[in-house]
Amino acid sequence: MPNLHPLFVHLPLALLSASWLFDVVGILLRKEEFERTGWWTLLAGAAGLAATVVTGLAAESSVVVPERAGSALENHQQLAFAAAAIYSGVLLWRFARRTCLPQPLWMYFTLSGVGVLLLWLTGWFGGELVFRYGVGVLR
Repeated sequence: MPNLHPLFVHLPLALLSASWLFDVVGILLRKEEFERTGWWTLLAGAAGLAATVVTGLAAESSVVVPERAGSALENHQQLAFAAAAIYSGVLLWRFARRTCLPQPLWMYFTLSGVGVLLLWLTGWFGGELVFRYGVGVLR
């Protein structure tokens, strides 16, 4: 089976980052349309994150990871799991509020902001695996 992980990795990075930004802009401008867009990008981004984690776990058995890349892989996985845990909570919290922004806002924005930072770090280590160590690259 082909490694499908690279097809999905950009979805959660883009959509969950955009979700956070739409929510911030919606609060600052007091525009419900931005908050609604934040919800839909959160939903799509969380689905993309789930697909990314599943395909990443599947990819682990189909790629050769050099021993020197072990710590980068460990960091990549742990950060991905942490981001997935945070976004599971954020999504459920928002869903429980019938898609409206939860209160207190500072806690919601901090939690989802930390999730975005974790995703960026996950992407950084994923990039290190591919571009520095050649993981998943045909030779």
